[in-house]
This record gives sequence, structure tokens and C-alpha cells, in this order.
Amino acid sequence: MTDQHEPAEDPSRTTAKPFLLAVSIVAIVMIGIIVSALMRPADENRTEADRLNASATDFVRASNNNDDEATDRMTCDAFADDRSPLAGREGEVTVEALSNAQVNGNDATAEVRISADDGKGATTSTWQFVQGDGRWLVCD
Repeated sequence: MTDQHEPAEDPSRTTAKPFLLAVSIVAIVMIGIIVSALMRPADENRTEADRLNASATDFVRASNNNDDEATDRMTCDAFADDRSPLAGREGEVTVEALSNAQVNGNDATAEVRISADDGKGATTSTWQFVQGDGRWLVCD
């Protein structure tokens, strides 16, 4: 019989366990962040400028479709067609851009650039908005 000695553990030898544990924790945290971002309602991710742009675009779309019922839901009570931001424009109107959105409580303004099939080219004007029914309504 021979005496076989088991080699003593080398105290300077390192293991990957702490590294793997740290990577696992970081991965779990990242997955949690991604899942919470995906689960959060999309409306919470939108800026006021995004909401104003959506209101302006929806208003123009309803006007293009001659949908008076939808247009009425998207405008404030004091809205008058003759002072509409679309007054004097003919044909299919398109919102090209919305910029310089300024929100002051329940009121807002924004520079809205529109174009139409009427040969007048694109124009930019300041649109007035008011908060109502949980969304921005177009005012004149």
C-alpha cells in the first residue's frame, strides 16, 4: 500500500462563483426594468408635445373625413369653424410638424405646420389647445 495524499487546497486559487452571482443579480435587475417599462401604459410614456400632436393630427383627420361628430369631440366649446386653424384651406390637409409646445395648466399653444392640396403651400400658425375630457382639445 502506498500512501496517497490528497493535494491541499491552494488558497490563492479563485472561483467564478462571486462573479457569476453578480452577473445573475445584474441580469435580474435589467429584466425587471425592461418588464416594468413594457408593462407601463403607453400614455405615461408620451410627452405633452406628443399628446398635442396627436390631438392636432386627429382633428385634421376628422376634418378631412367631414366627420362632424368626431370634430365636435376634439374641439373646445367656444370653437368656431370660421376661426378654425384650417379655415381657408381646401383639399386634404396634413399636419407636417408641431413645435414649440407650451403648456400652462389646462391651456396650451403650439406652432403647427400644415399643408393642403390647395396649392397654397405649407403654413405654420399658433394653435390653441385646452384640456378637456382627459385630452387636449383644439380651440381657436
